[in-house]
Amino acid sequence: MNEAELKRAVSDYLQYQMNLGVLYWDRLPSGEWIEVRGNTRRRVRGCREGTADILVLKKVWFLSRTIFLELKGTGGKQSKEQKAFQILVESQSAEYFLIYPEGWLENLEGILS
Repeated sequence: MNEAELKRAVSDYLQYQMNLGVLYWDRLPSGEWIEVRGNTRRRVRGCREGTADILVLKKVWFLSRTIFLELKGTGGKQSKEQKAFQILVESQSAEYFLIYPEGWLENLEGILS
């Protein structure tokens, strides 16, 4: 399973959970791209380089867990910027997890339980 397929599978699972009212999630696109609308074009800037792929907010009693998920295809590794992002968010008491295709569903269920 490549990273794009993993992102679709994880997104589908998280959307189902959000529809049930269990959590909130959103994708965090990074980089820059050109958006075309009719005859107009504009440059759009996403999140900073190294930002995790997905943000999840999950209520636990009266508190909320802030979880960042970095999705990797088989054999994928974190970049230097992704490692720096992990250190930054963990220093702010957020959680950060790498998700790989092998056993992704069981891993994700364990993270969210």
